[in-house]
Amino acid sequence: MDLDAFTVILARRLAAVVPDGFYVEAAGGMLRYTCDEGRFPGQQGNYDCGEVGIFVRDNFSLHGETEADNIVGAATQALDALQDYVSEATHDPWPGTRSQPSPYARISGGTLQLGYGDPGDVVLGCAPIRLADACGRGTSAR
Repeated sequence: MDLDAFTVILARRLAAVVPDGFYVEAAGGMLRYTCDEGRFPGQQGNYDCGEVGIFVRDNFSLHGETEADNIVGAATQALDALQDYVSEATHDPWPGTRSQPSPYARISGGTLQLGYGDPGDVVLGCAPIRLADACGRGTSAR
């Protein structure tokens, strides 16, 4: 698994679904979540939301026994942290309307599917990630 490539692709997928004014960037195996300063109330109500970093590379092997478990776990962790960041910054249950839908990640047919809600009833979905693009040659991630 090329964790830097995976992190960059994951950042692009997440950046495509965040509300206006929020940003997702990848750097050195880490995802960084930020937003426009002074635009959102933030957790303390002081319009300073700060930033959050998720260490995909460092935390990758903590999610299970197999590479597939770790891919799913790392993606779910990234979705969960992003959801918390946006919801705390806006004081709304993003991407839900009354409550926060659960993040999900699953591997099917050589792709990583991720989003929020039940995979059968998606509230917000990301474009799938072809595992071949992130894993490198000879890696199946099943």
